[in-house]
Amino acid sequence: MQLNKNLMALVALLPLALAAPAPEAAESQLEAKFESDVSILGTVIVTTYSGDACSGSNQQVTVTSGGYRCFAVSNKRSIGISGTCRVTTWSGGDCRGSNFVAPYQGCFSVLYGSVSIEC
Repeated sequence: MQLNKNLMALVALLPLALAAPAPEAAESQLEAKFESDVSILGTVIVTTYSGDACSGSNQQVTVTSGGYRCFAVSNKRSIGISGTCRVTTWSGGDCRGSNFVAPYQGCFSVLYGSVSIEC
């Protein structure tokens, strides 16, 4: 009698085990959802370069959704922008002074002392 109860319980759980996604599949679905949410929210990758045409030594900053960042730079002569947020270069080191607002993604040759990013 106990054997029948155990067998019935196993048979009842079998459809649940078959319906559950494999851990790898669940993780893959979560990563895909995260990536789509990030693109919806707004993300920008800003790379500052020592050379005139986005060349030379560089530093990279990423800002996403609702973020604001102001950072000073030194010895930078161009900036590369990839993303959908507002990027402004400033003559002063504290996101003040004369500024240039990047109108689109790409590489811009401009002298600047700081960068502000608004997503």
